[in-house]
Amino acid sequence: MNLSMKKLSAITATLMLSLVGFGAISTPAHAADCPYPVEDQTANDHPKDVIRLISPVLTDDNSIHRYDFESQFTIDCDWFGVGMHFNQVYVPFGLTTNLTFHASTPAGAPLAFTKVTLRGNKGYSNSNAAVRINGVKARPAPSNASDGADVIATTDINGNVTFVIQSPADCAAYGGTLPAAPQNAGYDTPNDRNADPSTDCYSQFLPQITSEKTDTSDFVELHFFDPAGLDYNAPDGANRELSVPVLDETNAIQGDGLVQTYALVGSKQTMVVHFTKLDGSYARNHAATVRINLAGSGANAKISAGLIGNTGVATLTPADATKTAEDQLVLSGMTDSFGNIAFTVSNTDTSGEAPPATKISPVPTENAKFANFVVDLNDVFVAEGTAEVHFYKAAPVLPTSITATATGRTIKVTLKNAIGKSSTITITGRTKVTVKPTTASKVLTYAVKKGKITVKVVSNGKTLTKVFTIK
Repeated sequence: MNLSMKKLSAITATLMLSLVGFGAISTPAHAADCPYPVEDQTANDHPKDVIRLISPVLTDDNSIHRYDFESQFTIDCDWFGVGMHFNQVYVPFGLTTNLTFHASTPAGAPLAFTKVTLRGNKGYSNSNAAVRINGVKARPAPSNASDGADVIATTDINGNVTFVIQSPADCAAYGGTLPAAPQNAGYDTPNDRNADPSTDCYSQFLPQITSEKTDTSDFVELHFFDPAGLDYNAPDGANRELSVPVLDETNAIQGDGLVQTYALVGSKQTMVVHFTKLDGSYARNHAATVRINLAGSGANAKISAGLIGNTGVATLTPADATKTAEDQLVLSGMTDSFGNIAFTVSNTDTSGEAPPATKISPVPTENAKFANFVVDLNDVFVAEGTAEVHFYKAAPVLPTSITATATGRTIKVTLKNAIGKSSTITITGRTKVTVKPTTASKVLTYAVKKGKITVKVVSNGKTLTKVFTIK
């Protein structure tokens, strides 16, 4: 078989890992090489979709990052799309966990309004925790390719989707055991240490759009532990971060205690705010309040919002636009096992600001249409942190037009409103060309010989065919 240098390097890394040794595998592979012949080693090299876990943010410090699984499952074998991630993480028994994924094309364009299936208690994984996913009970993982539960949800305008995972009611229901708290976040899971799922209580999840081989996805394996000894009392202080949508200096206006961003009028999006205690640990299971269109702020966008509940959806309540001296809408909820609280914000305006020149253009001082919100931990001091969303009306999409003219022995083709669209031009006696205009009006000229010349132009679903007699 033909192997790319990328795969050859990764295989070498996998062989090194096999020499060092690692814990028992709780997913399909059970050896350092693939247990079945791989006919085409490149079959999983070009995934169609990318699905990344963006909340909670899992790192080498707060979870067990299984580089060995990643290499084996995508390089030795071609089971999953290249670039797949695999993290195991500990969560306290009895709490809810919100998993928010971002779906995009391989080029990074968000996949808005796209159905994503979360495969819970994935087949072959030996998952034995009877969790609920958006309210749907997942049975223990079968010993085949079937899953304990496949739950579908749809991404928002940013390509984000949240699944709510409820802790199992009883780890022993399907032969598992609730283990004690781990020594640290990177400590091998009981199943990996003992090669015995009955000593553990866990669920494995994989998001999917097309298939496991044609998606680049993030595996997440939640391992539940006995929360005895955890302190859920209100801390002296906390840190707050808007983690979904992901905003930075490239797509939002960052200020001191204020972040401003733009969104389309009429859009609905998922928001997740993350809280940590002053010692860096998660502010789990604490009462939180979401305040929308703050008193005295001048916020004037029409907003409905709601906390994302156990069914994975939010019951939206309209903000009271008649209120100016008090917050227009207040929601109350609890942080999850990672200190997160998730809610949905929906704009119902039909008119808005002019489209910004860029995502980081200064917000308008006149004719602004915006909403703002603050999320607090009740009775806990948190430094100032307000998010402000400015809603704009998208510029009208002008139809693509194509013209072709002949002057002397020159053909001129003009493409209008076809920016970024693949356009093909076929002219008698010349090689067919493909262009992608970068300006609103693109003019192309071609020299031709005398005689009957046929010009065919296809752009953005439109076709123009003209015949010229060149003398």
